[in-house]
Parts: sequence; C-alpha cells; structure tokens
Amino acid sequence: MKYSKHIIIFSFVAVFIIIACKTKKEIKTTTTPIPVVVEEPKAPVGIVSYETLKPLLAKSCNTSGCHDESRRRMNFKIYDNLKYFGAKGEIKTHVLEIKNMPPDETLTAAELDLFKRWIADGMTEK
Repeated sequence: MKYSKHIIIFSFVAVFIIIACKTKKEIKTTTTPIPVVVEEPKAPVGIVSYETLKPLLAKSCNTSGCHDESRRRMNFKIYDNLKYFGAKGEIKTHVLEIKNMPPDETLTAAELDLFKRWIADGMTEK
C-alpha cells in the first residue's frame, strides 16, 4: 500500500508530463507591415530656371525622336526653343493642363510643379 500510493502519484505525474509535451499550442501572431513612404524629391527653393529643368527635360523630353536635335525648333536642349513654346502657352497646355506630354509617362506632382514655377518665374535661363 505504501508503494501503491507512490506509484499512483508517479503515474499521474508521468501522464501529465506526456500529455503536456505532446500538445502543441499554436501561438498566432499577426504582423502588420510597416508602410514605406517614398517622398518625391523636394523642388529647389527660389527661382526655377531652365538650368533647374535640364535634368527633368533630359529624362522626359529630350529623348530620341522627341525634343532632341532631330526636331530642330522643338529641340528642348536649346533654351530659346523651350522658352518659345512656353511663351506660346504650349508647355502650360500640353504639360500642365492636358497632360499629354510626355506621351509615355506621367510626371509627378513635384515635376509638374517645376514647370509651373518656371513659367511663373518668367521662364528664365539661369
């Protein structure tokens, strides 16, 4: 009887340990993705000139067959040509209002703002 009490207690403990070891408790965790914010480059402070626009023109306008050397009067690598179309209202109409230029891409708000500011600042070269 003395040993049977110990055997019963040992048996309960052993069964409890076996059950505890075999039971997998799944811990559900939810992860919330961290949003990645990509900011547009800041427009330069001060007057926007043709010199400010040059990198944007090179990327979006002065490409082969568009406003490059092959287009003579419409070659926007030449300041006077861009100013001519700006003064006629063509830049405002096609880039800022209709937004059909450039035809193969959409300019960002910051890029559009550069054109707006260039026109508002008097379409200066430097």
